[in-house]
Amino acid sequence: MAIRRGGLAEHVYSHIKELLLDGKFDHGESIPVERITEELSVSRQPVMDALKRLSIEGFLVILPQIGCRIREYEPNEITDFFLLFAEGEALIAELAAKRSDAADIAKLSAISFQIGELRGADLSVTQLNQNYRVLNRKLHFEMRQAARSAPIAEVVENLGDRSDFFVAASARPIFSDRLESAHEEHEAILDAIRKGDPDQARAVMKQHILHIEERINGPERAPDAAGKIKA
Repeated sequence: MAIRRGGLAEHVYSHIKELLLDGKFDHGESIPVERITEELSVSRQPVMDALKRLSIEGFLVILPQIGCRIREYEPNEITDFFLLFAEGEALIAELAAKRSDAADIAKLSAISFQIGELRGADLSVTQLNQNYRVLNRKLHFEMRQAARSAPIAEVVENLGDRSDFFVAASARPIFSDRLESAHEEHEAILDAIRKGDPDQARAVMKQHILHIEERINGPERAPDAAGKIKA
């Protein structure tokens, strides 16, 4: 069955966005429009429309007569973003501790268990990063569902995309490096949710998110001569 035009646009957009969040493009590389059109068997127009949308959302920069590249951010801009993201996820955890039920907790526990299983998995660093990202987003998505607040969940979900973008664009195995500590933090958040302790859930979640920024903007992430760091 042919994809309807609206569906096609969303399909192309989602495909390119996933490539960005999985870190499939190198720093400084122009987004390969022709390759994407061939991979998806589409014309240039839906690809260009998707790139424009992603540039508006802050993932890309379109340079006239040059091409489209991954957007770079100053270290302080990344820090500011994670301060905002941490507050959003902290509110989600607080609400989940107040509003979740047994079914929510069962879902969260099952996903956290899967994340824990990755610690002994025989996977490459790339595979480990990808598997963790998928499960991590699934876990946080279910927390947002448990918070029972659609408007807040929608906003924080979009911020989650930007967080994954910053991790991917750092070109470092942050997810795999943090697997052990991240799993422990998840378990601490879930423990607070199970106990119905919104203050503890909020506090642990906030630190959990801020630890991502610390890994991206740590001492080893020195700015270049222009004072920039690859996001």
